[in-house]
Amino acid sequence: MYSLVFRNARIVDGTGNPWFWSDVGVEDGRIARIGDLSGAAALRTVDVGGAVLAPGFIDLHTHSDFTLPVFPRAEAMVRQGVTTQLVGNCGFSPFPVSKERLDLLRAYAAFVDAGLSWEWEDAAGYAACLERLPLACNVALQVGHGAVRVAVMGFEDHPPSPHELDAMQAHVARALEQGAFGLSSGLIYVPGSYAETDELVALAEVARRYGAFYSSHIRGEGNSLLDAVGEALAIGRRAGVPVQLSHHKATGRQNWGRVGASLEMVDRARAAGQDVLADQYPYTAGSTTLAAIMPKWAMQGGVEAMLSRLANPPQRARIRAEIASPGPEALLSGSREFDPEAIMISRVPDGPSQEYEGRMLTEIAAGRDEDPVDTALHLLETGRGGVQMIIFAMCEEDVRRVMRHPAVAIASDGWTLSPSAGGRPHPRSYGTFARVLGRYVREDGVLGLEEAVRKMTSLPAQRLRRYDLGLIRPGCVADLVVFDPERITDLATFHDPHRYCAGVLHVIVNGQMVIENEVDTGAKAGRVLRRGEP
Repeated sequence: MYSLVFRNARIVDGTGNPWFWSDVGVEDGRIARIGDLSGAAALRTVDVGGAVLAPGFIDLHTHSDFTLPVFPRAEAMVRQGVTTQLVGNCGFSPFPVSKERLDLLRAYAAFVDAGLSWEWEDAAGYAACLERLPLACNVALQVGHGAVRVAVMGFEDHPPSPHELDAMQAHVARALEQGAFGLSSGLIYVPGSYAETDELVALAEVARRYGAFYSSHIRGEGNSLLDAVGEALAIGRRAGVPVQLSHHKATGRQNWGRVGASLEMVDRARAAGQDVLADQYPYTAGSTTLAAIMPKWAMQGGVEAMLSRLANPPQRARIRAEIASPGPEALLSGSREFDPEAIMISRVPDGPSQEYEGRMLTEIAAGRDEDPVDTALHLLETGRGGVQMIIFAMCEEDVRRVMRHPAVAIASDGWTLSPSAGGRPHPRSYGTFARVLGRYVREDGVLGLEEAVRKMTSLPAQRLRRYDLGLIRPGCVADLVVFDPERITDLATFHDPHRYCAGVLHVIVNGQMVIENEVDTGAKAGRVLRRGEP
């Protein structure tokens, strides 16, 4: 007897093949049969009435490791059809934890930390914490290069000594032995930006030994885009590991259109036999910490050291000058060009500056009668480095060009939230997958339905080397989503971001309904996935 049968479904199976009509039977958390099940015995039969039945969506790029312990139901993502999240991206992971440097790590991640207990030391301890929660979706871990560097070297700007490199490699190896799927880097963020290529290769070589991959928020997505892509590809070649280019884009008006050249680099690498993929969110704005505008030297020593420098008038003046007018060398090395007209403040920690959430930096500066650079520095001080910003820096034509590339997966770069979280976070946490299926498939025809689903399912499953995910095939895990292709829509906006999408009817994780008729069932169906385990 089947535990669950779906009848009268339009199957989009994740391969990219044309859809077809069929029924699907689920047993013991896996897909047991595809075909006519009109007479089959089942504990529960759901007639979906011609809606699309697809594999559950796999989000390769989230930062939910810092929010899941507070929002374990992952409502914003699960209600879009996300059944698996890959966390630990951009060099940020909540492990390894070095007790003597815990304060540095907490301050480093403050802009996204929803209130972690930090009771663990390693990937296994963090995973055990997650497994005690009522998870609605699956979680796969990565270990962040930035967190590893903090644990061993703090925020020091120099190459690691042989002893320090050995310690960093040991941390990476431990996380991979405990089931992490990859090593990530965030090379615009201190301390990741202090690393030279050889250091990253040495750590990626550890990933190779475990059959893991290397994902990277590359060293620059603006003027240095092509050099930064070249570095990521070189790290993969030298270390012998697959490469994942995170949230691929070109930022800054002067760089719009350069994604054509960067995608050609991906094509050439793949033609030469290198395993490289990319991912993308479907918006022309990104989001990160406001501290990303700071010169790299000003972040040496961590957030408290940065705040001390801001309190020192000569150093503050130097910081201000370098933010306002970064030199060509700084921009080519990956420093972010400061464009106050493109910045919206999305989250400020508790305090009077919370009134600025959802407002453009130039508007805030005008109200304070000061230069936007001074306003940004004021916010960094009052928010103690924990301020989030949204940056409107990409163009729609580039978004569509990247989206059409066959080696690019759909991924949110968001994190688990609920409306109680407050702030004005980027709407991608609530809308990424529904936005692609509604706007870019149904309305604009940028992708066909089957190709869009492939980019959300079997393509990211391929990166994880979990070939029992992302497909509707007998024997595959019963992670499934049922949606109405005529109604699926993202409703979250930049000024009203805490809105669930519409049109996702049912979400099934490991054979259990977690969303039924667009309502959370409370089922504790999610698991912490471990590399190499079924």
